[in-house]
Amino acid sequence: MLNYFLRGGIMMYPLFIASVLALAIIINKFHVFSQVRAGERNLMAKIKELVNQKMVEQAVTFCKNSEGPVPSILKAGLNQYGKGQKAMEDAFETQASEEVPRVESYLPVLATIAAVSTLMGFTGTVVGMIRAFDSIAAASATSPAIIASGISEALITTATGLLIAIPTLLFYRYFVHRVDRFVSEIERYCKELIKILFPR
Repeated sequence: MLNYFLRGGIMMYPLFIASVLALAIIINKFHVFSQVRAGERNLMAKIKELVNQKMVEQAVTFCKNSEGPVPSILKAGLNQYGKGQKAMEDAFETQASEEVPRVESYLPVLATIAAVSTLMGFTGTVVGMIRAFDSIAAASATSPAIIASGISEALITTATGLLIAIPTLLFYRYFVHRVDRFVSEIERYCKELIKILFPR
């Protein structure tokens, strides 16, 4: 592996940095989404049970004792129950606008890494081919042995760039889907609570 890294040329260093950064973000996002799911487990069932009994203060306390963005959003809205439906809806929306960016943080960086890794791989290809043709010109010959190192560098960097970009892009799309699902679930939860507290 080290041999391939060294043979890949100078572009292998930024590619390595990109791969480490992508891995760190992916691990972070899995941790964040595990917290989101943990925050939802049995949370809504308990909140709805308390709200159905008009025990709003107890529901707020339950949210305070729970961790994650979901209880934080629900708590903000339930705190405004005494001020009417509109105040409650506004509080839900305001808190959601703070929590959702935290959930989707670093996703643009992940998308950028996927795109840039491919470009860095192609840059390595170009550099490797330039070296190959420089070797041909310097030796005034077309022996495969002369141009082999340049071609090898080109292929290694291209492959490395793609190996980083493809899984990074897949994880990016997966996390975007998780964010979209989180937003839709939050909207549903908030509407359910408002419907219970302000029946028409």
